[in-house]
Amino acid sequence: MPNPNLHTRPPQLDERTFHELFGDPHRTAAVVYYLSACQSEATATYTEALRWREAHAGLYEQFVSAVDAAQRAASRALQQAWAPYSGFPVGAALLAVDGSIWDGCNVECSSYGLTLCAERVAVGHAVVRGHRDFVLLVLTTDTDEPILPCGACRQLLHDFSPHLLILSQAARSHRQSLRWLFHLLPEPFSGKHIWKR
Repeated sequence: MPNPNLHTRPPQLDERTFHELFGDPHRTAAVVYYLSACQSEATATYTEALRWREAHAGLYEQFVSAVDAAQRAASRALQQAWAPYSGFPVGAALLAVDGSIWDGCNVECSSYGLTLCAERVAVGHAVVRGHRDFVLLVLTTDTDEPILPCGACRQLLHDFSPHLLILSQAARSHRQSLRWLFHLLPEPFSGKHIWKR
């Protein structure tokens, strides 16, 4: 059933991308979650996703619980944000493939270029503990409309998890946006560009 809190309808997954993601055991539940939240008409991929959800109800519920926990972690992180210059606090939480959650908030600096975005703080928090592969990012802002990651954060997130699902939520209105990172950064720079020189 589509999510009534979604601010805009997310892009559809083409069949090739669906099967690529659906075949990854770490991301199958995320694909089903995405289609369950945004799909309104019956398609072959949606039907396949629903069959998986029925056959693996326990696994799917575990993923949904992890998403809920990540949303709460991002909301708590929002309260710790240090944003005295912009007045724009942001909280983030990354769900790793092992189910662990890594939070972060934006940390501003009087030398603006040294400011850290919440997403990058969350990545650093995870990496220092040995986690480098993520399924979901929750991004929470004190706004009426959900806000997506900036370009620099999209690039950093791509380096770790190109197939990341991003759930943005607006704390004031509870509106949400659900996107895949590859939709937000369709032609990324990556390590292959360095190694091919």
